Amino acid sequence: MKEAAVPAETLCELLKAAFAQWMDAGLDVSEVFMPVEAFRRYLSNKVVFVAHDAATGDLLAMHTFRLDKRKGIATGANLAVSPAAKHEGIATQMLQKEAGLFSKAGYRYLCENTAIPATWSVNWHKKNGYYITGYKRSDKKNYASYTFRKPIALDLRHHPLDLLWTRPIASVTARLSFIASYIITCLIKTRTGQLTPLGRLAIRLYRKKT
Repeated sequence: MKEAAVPAETLCELLKAAFAQWMDAGLDVSEVFMPVEAFRRYLSNKVVFVAHDAATGDLLAMHTFRLDKRKGIATGANLAVSPAAKHEGIATQMLQKEAGLFSKAGYRYLCENTAIPATWSVNWHKKNGYYITGYKRSDKKNYASYTFRKPIALDLRHHPLDLLWTRPIASVTARLSFIASYIITCLIKTRTGQLTPLGRLAIRLYRKKT
């Protein structure tokens, strides 16, 4: 695994092939089909990791991250594995190396989100040390999403609240975080992701403050 020096066109093709399972399940993955130039701009402020076959040089997988150094959070997206390499543990190997690199760089958490109906993705995240910590509804998608958090390098001396994410407390913290997120989402958005009257009021108040 290394920081990508792979053409955006090649990464686009991998995404399209890897997310066929999502399309087969009727999930909206329209962002996967953005034009190459738009995808290149999307990648411009991301860190991109790739996995290659050592023997053939074939691209096996990719994973992008948006970094927030101040909060110590690396937010992942577009974890895509070539159909030819699925079920070989590639994604898990990538995650382990990514977590080690981000931990050494001073990041404390990895975050992700995934569609609730994508049970294969939900189960993979849970299996690999992510906690479900939130709930989202979007009017641009035909599904709701879970948000995940994975502690990788807690710093209790400078960030005492990291104690909440140590085991076994972390499982309780994650459940409380999810419940709060679910209640807030239900108050401000309908099941189709549209803003409720309370949600519109909250947006207006937020815009006034900013």
